[in-house]
Amino acid sequence: MNRKAILVISFGTRYQETREKTLNAIERDIQAAFPEYEFRRAYTSPTIIRILQSRDGENVDDVEQALTRLWADGYRTVIVQTTHIIHGFEYHKMMKIIEEFQDDFAQLVCGAPLLSGDDDYRQAVRIMGKEWKDMCRAGTNVLLMGHGTEHAANMAYAKLQTAFLAEGLPDFLVGTVEASPTLENMIALVRERATHQVVLTPFMIVAGQHAYHDMAGEQEDSWKSRFERNGYQVECVMKGLGEYQGIRDLYIRHAKEAEGKLKN
Repeated sequence: MNRKAILVISFGTRYQETREKTLNAIERDIQAAFPEYEFRRAYTSPTIIRILQSRDGENVDDVEQALTRLWADGYRTVIVQTTHIIHGFEYHKMMKIIEEFQDDFAQLVCGAPLLSGDDDYRQAVRIMGKEWKDMCRAGTNVLLMGHGTEHAANMAYAKLQTAFLAEGLPDFLVGTVEASPTLENMIALVRERATHQVVLTPFMIVAGQHAYHDMAGEQEDSWKSRFERNGYQVECVMKGLGEYQGIRDLYIRHAKEAEGKLKN
């Protein structure tokens, strides 16, 4: 008997409320979409794994542990679906571990990160435009705060901005907290517009540490504080991408595409 499993891999989060609404929601939807597969999860952040174990008594496997456990439990066909957004350092580190297990399983296939093909960008932009249509009003810009990376994959954020413009959604601006476009770039862009209000929201799967601290924090260097000092009304919406049904459906689509690579 060919035992099949699907493994959902995320960075993880220490924030339980957003975890339930994002990572857990993605996992539930994927589990429902693959009823014939055993469901498993893994996190890539050792820090978050330690926090959850010490604070909540919850044990979450890392990638190596999860794959080792699946093999020991007799699963030989495995679909891996990541909740990473881009093909950055974290994604490639995860893939390196997975590749080490490739020969151990009869079939081990991987679904792509959120933003992979051109259609992913179009779909993500349309989802955000639909979800945020009530915020798209005169004098308001919606600023999406991505993570950012020194990896070449950081170009995904510029490509996402281009996709918003191509879709006729110029009020959406995409920045990053750790790379480019920077907060300074965002302030300069908004300054060029007839903008009175900015709405800040994370372009991250969870509304976690970066959203609470770097975006919406009260310290003087947060995005919220910087825009307020520049004279703008600021609203922070603490909603991770995992809360949007359309985004969760994109991950399911990638997992289904991975399943299509399996040999019957």
